[in-house]
Amino acid sequence: MFSLLTFLITISIVVVFHEYGHYLAARYYGNHVERFSVGFGKVLYQYTDKKGTEWAISMLPLGGYVKPLAEPRPHHPDYKVGESVAERSAWEKIVIYAAGPAFSFLLGIMIYTVVFMIGEQHPKAVIAAPAPQSVAAKVGLIEGDRIVAVNHTDVASWSEAVDKLVGPLTLGQRTTLTIERPSGQLEEVEMPFQSYVGSLESVNLLKEAGLVLQAPNPEVARIIASGPAERAGLKEGDIVLALNGQEVKQLSALIEQIQLSAGQLLSFTILRDGATINLTVVPEQVTLDNGRTVGRIQTEFRAAYPMTDVSYGPIDALVKASSKTWDTAWFSLKMMGKMLIGEASLKNISGPLTIADYSGKVAQHGLMNFVQFIALISISIGVLNLLPIPGLDGGQMVVNFIEMIRGKPLPDSVFTGLMKVGYGLLLALMVFAFSNDLMRIFS
Repeated sequence: MFSLLTFLITISIVVVFHEYGHYLAARYYGNHVERFSVGFGKVLYQYTDKKGTEWAISMLPLGGYVKPLAEPRPHHPDYKVGESVAERSAWEKIVIYAAGPAFSFLLGIMIYTVVFMIGEQHPKAVIAAPAPQSVAAKVGLIEGDRIVAVNHTDVASWSEAVDKLVGPLTLGQRTTLTIERPSGQLEEVEMPFQSYVGSLESVNLLKEAGLVLQAPNPEVARIIASGPAERAGLKEGDIVLALNGQEVKQLSALIEQIQLSAGQLLSFTILRDGATINLTVVPEQVTLDNGRTVGRIQTEFRAAYPMTDVSYGPIDALVKASSKTWDTAWFSLKMMGKMLIGEASLKNISGPLTIADYSGKVAQHGLMNFVQFIALISISIGVLNLLPIPGLDGGQMVVNFIEMIRGKPLPDSVFTGLMKVGYGLLLALMVFAFSNDLMRIFS
């Protein structure tokens, strides 16, 4: 239910903003807009403004649409010459169709600008020890190296580094990394990513390349009163260095060991205020709802990554947001090209079920992550609508560009045929995306 709610919020914002671009462009050229609807299907609520536009909320909240006046209506008492789409020049219609994708990109820029101005704490781009046969290991990267620039563009955090690396990794491009060694020395290394051309199926592309965020020692985030952890003397802020003499790096491994050790003595080596302390804890036995028995010490841990504050002034934030929007759009377009020529898997095409699933998962990680997901979807919608497929904005722009060259509209039979082909392609794409969603769910 939560994923459904976040999906509806995402799609409504993205599509309504896109359609508002069409609306403003149509009004700029004097077009009468009969209806602007949030949602599809039966109208639940409507309001007609002074210009005669019906603003509606419809039953199916899966986006929205703008309905401009298509043909002249000379016999209508309120009709004014030039109010219909048919009376627009080819160039004016191109602008009206382009305004939707333009507003999709604008929404992305606006969201990213605000995000970059507010700023967040992000883990520094410090890498773990690369796997022995990985690209990172072969070029000499070691644990503790910090990525400070990708292709000579500074990155302040791990998330920024990932943003700059995913494209080259997926598309198989050589990439220059500027590395700050643990000693503080700066070095440039060339990363030959050619072997990673192909698919977005795996979220482990960075791991395969040997670029993994360095896992910090777990830190005690909260102690529950009267539990085994409190009785043993653990305190908030303690950093776990070892468990039963074995070094602890992964939070998941620590939790798993505690769960498997109900009633058994565990020896913790912790770091507190610069001093190393040894404590013993006996996890109590807890039975879960599914009948499984696990050990718990009644505390919460967190991964205490070395963090950095990342924020920008208005101008820098706008520039960075524009750059991120461009990078995202260009990457999406290149991936579509790769799929078209068979260099990337068609399984990367996602439908509404996958988007809904992702929207719910992202929203659980906070508002900032969720609004950035909305920006990503908006940019993707903008790119998709610019494709030269009849029925999409890009296809309509091409048709009107041909009209400009010919000096007259396409014959009705040709236009109708193109639209049938376009809608057929779109229907096939939607069916394919939905089938990919189902395969992901059942696999």
